[in-house]
Amino acid sequence: MEKSPEIHGITTLLSPLTLLLLSATYIPITIFKLVKHLEISKLFSWSAFQHAWFGTFWAFLGPRAREMGVAEVVPLLKHAEGVILDIGPGSGEWLNLFSPSENTKIRKIYGVEPNYEHHATLRRRIQEAGLQDIYEILGVGAQDLAGSGIEKGSIDTICTVQCLCSVPGPQDIIRELYPYLKPGGKWLVYEHVQTKFRKDFVGYWQSLIDVIWPTFFDGCSITRPTDEWLQQAGEWASVDLNPGAGEYKYDVIPHAIGVLVKSS
Repeated sequence: MEKSPEIHGITTLLSPLTLLLLSATYIPITIFKLVKHLEISKLFSWSAFQHAWFGTFWAFLGPRAREMGVAEVVPLLKHAEGVILDIGPGSGEWLNLFSPSENTKIRKIYGVEPNYEHHATLRRRIQEAGLQDIYEILGVGAQDLAGSGIEKGSIDTICTVQCLCSVPGPQDIIRELYPYLKPGGKWLVYEHVQTKFRKDFVGYWQSLIDVIWPTFFDGCSITRPTDEWLQQAGEWASVDLNPGAGEYKYDVIPHAIGVLVKSS
């Protein structure tokens, strides 16, 4: 039996609270892990502990989040080709989609991942996907690419899958990434975005949840109008951005998904 719209709406509105509670359960697990591995110094640095906390939590949640997004992300990433900037790959949940068996149009991938807590698992998944000869991890933030040796206008595809919600200064970073795309290059997007119903209850509820959400999700914000910032970043030949499948008014963590093609 299908839920009524009212029950479905209430369930959707409350779902972020479940995720916040789940994240909180990984605080003692992370403390135990750090003590066990003698990484005591991370207990005395909030940023270091937060990275470790989220890395431990995401090792559990990442594969489950992947399952929820697979129907949309798989066809999206099939558009990837040439030289790729993979922004915020995390622990590499989507790397298998770049493997030679899945995509023969890829020549080089730069994985921009500043959280070193993810690197060990990311390297393992690079090996599993057979990408060790073409995938290079850059342990910097997207805002620090200027010193990476990557030339502007040299990238065929930028991939951002649930990462622009977490980077500092996202609007500036989007503007800084745009020049790296070649004319005709593609930006593939699957991102949390601010609800379009900002003056309704869901808009105020989303803003309230976002007061504590970044603390529990390593800086992630669910109220960024990332889809709008992307469209304002520069000249686009085409923009095809849509809501996530099945998402509607009561979704507190809505998505924008699609492809933007840079003007020639």
